Amino acid sequence: MAILDAKVITELLDAGRNKRLKRIIADADSVDLAVLTDQLSDHHKIALYVLIPTKISSEVLLEVSSHSRKFILKSLKDKYIISIIERAESDDSADILGEVPVHKVKRIFSKLPKAKREAIVPLTKYEDDTAGGIMQSELIALPTTLTVKQAIKEVKQELTHFEGVNYVYIVDKAGRLKGVVTIQDLLIASEKRVLGSVMKKDVVTLAPNLDKEKVAEVFRHEDLIALPVVDKDKKLLGRITVDDVLDVMEEEATEDMFKIAGVHPDENVFDPVRRALRKRLPWLVVNLITAIFAAFTISLFSDTIESVVILAAFMPLIAGMGGNAGTQTLTLIIRGFALNHLNLTNYKKVLRKEVALGFINGVIIGLIMGIIALLWTGNLMMGVVILLSMIITLTVAGSVGTVIPLLLERFKIDPAVASTVFVTTFTDVIGFFAFLGIATVLIHWLV
Repeated sequence: MAILDAKVITELLDAGRNKRLKRIIADADSVDLAVLTDQLSDHHKIALYVLIPTKISSEVLLEVSSHSRKFILKSLKDKYIISIIERAESDDSADILGEVPVHKVKRIFSKLPKAKREAIVPLTKYEDDTAGGIMQSELIALPTTLTVKQAIKEVKQELTHFEGVNYVYIVDKAGRLKGVVTIQDLLIASEKRVLGSVMKKDVVTLAPNLDKEKVAEVFRHEDLIALPVVDKDKKLLGRITVDDVLDVMEEEATEDMFKIAGVHPDENVFDPVRRALRKRLPWLVVNLITAIFAAFTISLFSDTIESVVILAAFMPLIAGMGGNAGTQTLTLIIRGFALNHLNLTNYKKVLRKEVALGFINGVIIGLIMGIIALLWTGNLMMGVVILLSMIITLTVAGSVGTVIPLLLERFKIDPAVASTVFVTTFTDVIGFFAFLGIATVLIHWLV
């Protein structure tokens, strides 16, 4: 897709070559167009977006960065936004409407077709991170008394309105879910049978307030293409499809990765400098504050460092190894939380394993670096200092990398957000204290 080079597109937009641009982007997919849009200046984002084919405009809008999406929705005229929402599936329509500037929402909503309004309203009752927030209203629900022949006729009519239907949900007169039948089973069943006799009664359902991470877990266990969402009275509210769950899994993985690095989940690689600065600077300030503790620890041993200057050369090594070991453990623990693999029953076992692993790694790495220190300085005690401090540092790294996420989880603080700062501080402070403290005790053999 080299033809979608941002520089070339910008030049064509500036030259007003709209017809050529339409030909260029006609066969492009939504992801490529979204990446291209994010690379353009705000002025050019709008100029390009209005040229995107209407059949994929809603998909592109959902793929672009948060900054691009908000700017586009703020800049578009009402008629364009209405057109986008009309063509999107109900869950996507609700997401788009949720990001429309507040002063436009009521006006745009009132101009939508009645059917679309009725499909969106139920979805707006739930938080974005719940099953109700990601479900869609488009589904096929038929009464139990309908014959298979009548049902097939109904299904054919419904399929003209939306795609991706694999299941037909069977409901009673009150709209309560009674069973489900696949399209395949419907086609091979006797036409004279009623749906109540061919449906599968044991249906896996989702509650509308279930967290979307839990939803993804259910999909992983059940290996199904779609699942119905029902309320406490078993009334059918909507369905969640596997493609929506894949999006959730990608979002959650990306979010955790960004949080561990101290980057805001909404940040995009093409965001403007001002927006990126607002997202990143606070975390850098927090890291600076924690780094002061490490600096203070070093200052306590200034006399030792003055007496044995070579110690300063090994300090970054201690900090680096401790930080890397802590991050390794931390990443595994946070992943364990995300997959619900960790609990209070098995946590002690994991802690023992990580402490033992840290100790063994400390011995091996300490011996390697201790020998290097001996050959470098010609002083056996320097090698001993390195060995002992490396054992302590890596053992502590394994311990705090395991314990801190658990403590944060206990206090209802997201471990992915705050763990890195605390783990880094602990490993640096304890690593420097151990290294310089041992060196102070053995200073007579080092000078």
